[in-house]
Amino acid sequence: MSSLPAQLTTYERLGNGRRFGVWLTRPSRHLIDVVAGAGVDYIGIDCQHGAVGEESLPELLAGTCAVPRIVRVADASVPRIARALDSGADGIIVPMVDSATDAAAAVAAVRFPPHGIRSYGPLAPHLSRDPASLGSVPLVLAMIETRSGVADAAAILDVDGIDGIYIGPADLGISLGHGPGQFPPSGELRPMLAEIAEAATSRGKVAGVHAAAGAIAPAFLELGFDLLTLGTEDALVRGGIAAELAQAGREQGVGVRNGTY
Repeated sequence: MSSLPAQLTTYERLGNGRRFGVWLTRPSRHLIDVVAGAGVDYIGIDCQHGAVGEESLPELLAGTCAVPRIVRVADASVPRIARALDSGADGIIVPMVDSATDAAAAVAAVRFPPHGIRSYGPLAPHLSRDPASLGSVPLVLAMIETRSGVADAAAILDVDGIDGIYIGPADLGISLGHGPGQFPPSGELRPMLAEIAEAATSRGKVAGVHAAAGAIAPAFLELGFDLLTLGTEDALVRGGIAAELAQAGREQGVGVRNGTY
């Protein structure tokens, strides 16, 4: 893969318009390369709920990649954010951002003094060694998934260094008392989701959402979201196999036993 200019930010790499990505929950560099070559706009790597530990990040993020690799860190702690970025993450998604104060703390963990509190220690060989570049290139998305986050969404987006928001519909649904079944979003959530998406896009920032599946994405596109995760590797493998079996004429519920149907 060709190298990318050090000064090109992840936000610039993503480009304008609608961006679609895939979520990886398992530590496989092979999957990173396969997904990157499949036409997606970004790859999400899940260190919060997935099976990816911080110890796997140096291998998963080694070298440059055709598309940005954005890590959802396990939590908003400074060491976790720093380890993801030092390993080569092109951006981070910070979970459970409830306020502008939380958002500002996340930005401070990305940037070096005097603009932040990050300690210097780039690990990945392909990273710039310039602190200004290291602190400004990564994408920083604040994950809004609570009632408090919704209430402070505009202030979160106004924090310098926050490139956008990323909605977690399941946790948001639980927080608001409507349950995790928000794919597509329920009628109660739709107005507030549209308002948050508008707040982001009107500021020229990313309006991201975990859409769960390509078939569900139009429901979120209608609300104004422009960065959508279309599923995990497990879900996409299952869906792909089911589609191939259907193409081959396999009847639903019929399996192969000892070479016979």
